[in-house]
Amino acid sequence: MDRAKSDRPRMRPRYEVTLDVPIEGVLASLREELGRSDAPVRGVVRATYAELRVPEAQAHFWSPRLSLELERGDAGSGCLRGRFAPDPSVWMLFMGLYGVFGMGGTLAVMFGVSQWMIRNAPWALLGAPVALALAALTYGAAFIGQGLGASQMYVLRAFVDHAIEAAREAPEPRGAVANDGVGGTVAGP
Repeated sequence: MDRAKSDRPRMRPRYEVTLDVPIEGVLASLREELGRSDAPVRGVVRATYAELRVPEAQAHFWSPRLSLELERGDAGSGCLRGRFAPDPSVWMLFMGLYGVFGMGGTLAVMFGVSQWMIRNAPWALLGAPVALALAALTYGAAFIGQGLGASQMYVLRAFVDHAIEAAREAPEPRGAVANDGVGGTVAGP
């Protein structure tokens, strides 16, 4: 069954599915689906990990990626954990902005306290709430981006759900489409 970790909004939404089929079958199904020329998703499948994304022609600044981690359980079944995230360059932009706002706020407090200690007007302390407000706006932008990428998040999730369902219907695990020599397959451009 599908379950959410919590109901609170997250910058990087996640989900978890308890698999009632062997993970090898799910991995084989993901490989097979990614190998189709008309696949709505591109990505890489490794031994217990997969990274899925939308095709480059449909990608935009807010396009999500879906990282999947499969853990083996009893009798070959297991658990699939998925996490949606933006492109790594977008994620680094957000983290960089948080770092700049954090350092700027800290410097403003330090300078403002110095001003206060020498009995000058501590006008620099105004920088701390400004930095906090900018960080809050950046945090809100992440949720706006999730809203803009929601349809693509649905496509990625539906692709995984379809692969799980195909693994349930398969009589036995299927082989890989193409081996990359490192224990996984590569599909798409």
